[in-house]
Amino acid sequence: MKEKEIKDCSIIDIVDFRSLNQSKTNQFYFLSEIPSIFEPYSINPNYYSFGLITEGSLTIEIDSNVCDLTKNTLMVYRPKEIFRLVDIAPKTKGVFVLFTKEFVNKLAENIFTLKNKSFLSYGAKFFFNLNNTDRDSLLSVFNTIFFLLNKPMGPQWESMARNLTSALIFQTEFILKKYIDLEKIHISKDEMIFRLFKNEVMRNFTKERSLKFYAEKLNINHNQLGVIIKRVSGKSPKKIINALLINEAKRLLKTTNDTVGIIAYTLNYADIYTFSKFFKKETGLSPTTFRTMA
Repeated sequence: MKEKEIKDCSIIDIVDFRSLNQSKTNQFYFLSEIPSIFEPYSINPNYYSFGLITEGSLTIEIDSNVCDLTKNTLMVYRPKEIFRLVDIAPKTKGVFVLFTKEFVNKLAENIFTLKNKSFLSYGAKFFFNLNNTDRDSLLSVFNTIFFLLNKPMGPQWESMARNLTSALIFQTEFILKKYIDLEKIHISKDEMIFRLFKNEVMRNFTKERSLKFYAEKLNINHNQLGVIIKRVSGKSPKKIINALLINEAKRLLKTTNDTVGIIAYTLNYADIYTFSKFFKKETGLSPTTFRTMA
């Protein structure tokens, strides 16, 4: 599969690909060990996940933000926040929980109904660097809950898992409150449209450059989409797409032996001349010159 491929993933997709033990529900999973196998593509999840590394390290990219997770770093990602596992050090261990909003919403009270802003809200940070006391406190909560979930409970297991997950979310929220700037946790309708636009662009930029294509995917007028993208990001849609194209072209020129013509074809340019002209306009160098300097 291509390195830049993005795949929609559910919890069960993750379980199957990494050869994990099957869960009793496809809306929830907890990890107390980190498998060495991971997906060779970017993931567009339909679930929430957060957790800590307890031993070793893990490098992850979330919405183009790269972080090395260590034992003091809490990571969180949310549905539609594209992530990619870059590397997992040997013998890495950690505690992570994966769950859908529907799984927790079945409770009368949960983090989504009681709070407008939390660490699970869009606009909150992806990574939190905890002090040792907070890290040990949160790890203790994870371990206690995972210990209980490993107990045989028969038909009550899913109900217990749902309540324990909610408890874990509330306790994590309590510990993280000093690390969260509530004023920055806000995502407007325009920001959500921009997020969805960016997701679609990351999927299709090697094939589609037309704003109309993305507008149709998002069911919005293309002129309106252009205005929203510019307002939220400060960049035109064309500039965002071109930046991705240049980064991918540079990667291919650096890491493959493909000819410039093949690279132009891979990026869906009509001919090598059109691609070379675009590349030089954006970088000031011809593809061949860039390759010799890389």
